[in-house]
Amino acid sequence: MPTSPQTSSRQHALAPVLSLLLSVGILLIGNGLQATLIAVRGGLEGLSADQLGFVQAGYFMGFVAGSLACAHIIERAGHIRAFSALASIASAATLGHILIFDWPAWMALRLVTGFCFAGLFVVIESWLNATATNEVRGQVFSAYMVVNLLALTLGQLLMMTAQPSGYVLFCVASIIISIALVPVSMTRSATPAITEAKLASIRELFKISPLGVFACGAHGLAMSAAWALGPVFGQKIGLEADKIGLFMGAWFLGGFLLQWPVGWLSDRMDRRWVIAGLAVVTAFIAVAIPFAAPSWWLLLGLTVLFGAASFPIYSLTVAHVNDLIPRDDMVAVSSALLLIQGAGSSAGPIIAGLVMGWLGAGGLYQYITVIFAAIAAFAILRMVRRGPVPETNHEHFQPSAATTPQIFALDPRGETDHKPG
Repeated sequence: MPTSPQTSSRQHALAPVLSLLLSVGILLIGNGLQATLIAVRGGLEGLSADQLGFVQAGYFMGFVAGSLACAHIIERAGHIRAFSALASIASAATLGHILIFDWPAWMALRLVTGFCFAGLFVVIESWLNATATNEVRGQVFSAYMVVNLLALTLGQLLMMTAQPSGYVLFCVASIIISIALVPVSMTRSATPAITEAKLASIRELFKISPLGVFACGAHGLAMSAAWALGPVFGQKIGLEADKIGLFMGAWFLGGFLLQWPVGWLSDRMDRRWVIAGLAVVTAFIAVAIPFAAPSWWLLLGLTVLFGAASFPIYSLTVAHVNDLIPRDDMVAVSSALLLIQGAGSSAGPIIAGLVMGWLGAGGLYQYITVIFAAIAAFAILRMVRRGPVPETNHEHFQPSAATTPQIFALDPRGETDHKPG
């Protein structure tokens, strides 16, 4: 059956971005494996939950620093050379964990890894933004979100391929990161200029949307803790490494399931009701997860639901704030929200690790429960104090990946014009 000219044109427009999406997918498989592996191996080496909290926080600290600083490195070295250098350093840092078993050194290695991964994402996201044509920007933006969550899920499943007590899985993660160089190195797409990320004033942003600032920061506090210390919880309740991989994979898979359905719902009502509702559901599920530990299938099912309810809250919050501002401010505002989320992510594992040291394994989910309950309460308070956004100001929902500010320039909602009303 012959393809229509429109379909052929769209396929031709998508072709240049496929190698970039492949590269980011490979990177995220390695990154997903590495984060879980380090938590599990740290437990086997006798690190406490609070020590692992500091170790894992290093990644998020490095990522925030890298997302702000790496644009200058890439401008000086060029996309391909910067990507090659950063991927090589990230690959080497992965292997460093099997040479030194000391938690401050591991925290330093995680900080280096986070910095490098931020730079790698800046390269790919700026490239995607420059390469994607206007007719496929929405598809590329959505595809990028799908690749993010599915690749992180696949990375967890690699925990089933070898014992975390050895060196094999660290080598696998290192090899995967190195392989991510290939699609970028072989691409024919012209390298673009880096767009300077502009950040809106956080003080002014709080005046526009107190909920946006609060929810993004709180979401970072909770989700980074779940990612960084979820494997530690699994280990402490007696799960083997392969089941820990499935446990974490179920969380990421759940995060993929409801992004578009709840986004569709939020386009048709006050988004704050959806944010509050999902936060309440997440809090109740988080309360239940430690009690489900004796039943593997119940634990797995609740974890899928936990991911499904918790992941979309960040995207919904960004969409809610975007409803309140002109379109040409979206990139600067979304970038500021991402920075707030990153600040929360940097602190989350440290606080959660200390709570786990005090309350035991279940303390992780008690901590998460409190945070999501606070998001729900704050959303309800804001609904009491301010009416809903007019329907004429509602933007179409797009899932948002919490990576670097460069990705928001790809968002088709950010085209320069103003909303009616």
